[in-house]
Amino acid sequence: MKRLLLLFTMTVITGLVATAQCTPDPQYTSPGVYPDSATGFAIATVDIPYEQLITNVVPVDTDVVVIPGFPAVNLVFDSVVVTSVAGLPPGFTYSCYDAQNVISPMDQCAFEGGTTGCISIVGTAQAGDEGTYPLTITVEAYLAGGATPQATYDVDYYSIVVETVGIAEYNKSKFKLFPNPVAGSFTLDGLEGLDVSAISITNTEGKVLNSFSNINSSSFDINVADLEGGIYFVRIAHGTSMDVVRFIKE
Repeated sequence: MKRLLLLFTMTVITGLVATAQCTPDPQYTSPGVYPDSATGFAIATVDIPYEQLITNVVPVDTDVVVIPGFPAVNLVFDSVVVTSVAGLPPGFTYSCYDAQNVISPMDQCAFEGGTTGCISIVGTAQAGDEGTYPLTITVEAYLAGGATPQATYDVDYYSIVVETVGIAEYNKSKFKLFPNPVAGSFTLDGLEGLDVSAISITNTEGKVLNSFSNINSSSFDINVADLEGGIYFVRIAHGTSMDVVRFIKE
């Protein structure tokens, strides 16, 4: 089956960037696909580079399977293979990576049992691309010793929403974030007269990377030199409101 899987993934999977190497989010350790349906994907913005990470944790085996008249067994996973990601906005592509694979190619969308890999969706939306793009990720699951997939299913609860607000329009809002893109640190301006309870930095999956409280000035400097390049969000909680400003880390 492994040789078949190698041939399958190298000849059928398309739209991949062979050199791209995403890194799975280490907070996810239980079998499953993350972010979950409730969290969903980050919003894409016209003229701003977009990247969305999907972390895929493949179990070693299935739950106990009981067949009448036979002993209960655990079925061992060989691998799961992503065969397509349909519905992406124009110009968007996806790539896969699983550094823990032993036999399957690391960057060809095969994820072996007992490993944690990732899928990266990237692109830059253009004017005219605005709208909602429901995605369908088709997956085939192989059990150990099987030459054909034992199950084929679609992950269809993700969507990418493309909106028109870009960096220039963010700069017209009541909050000013500069410079943007940022290399080391930036200044958040426009806080005067507000009861700011907290400012936080999150990634595209909503994970809080840093937070600040007791802000009582009209501007606030934040150092993000330790962040990897990509898209992040500044969330400003003030009174009963929450405002969000995107920034790009170079």
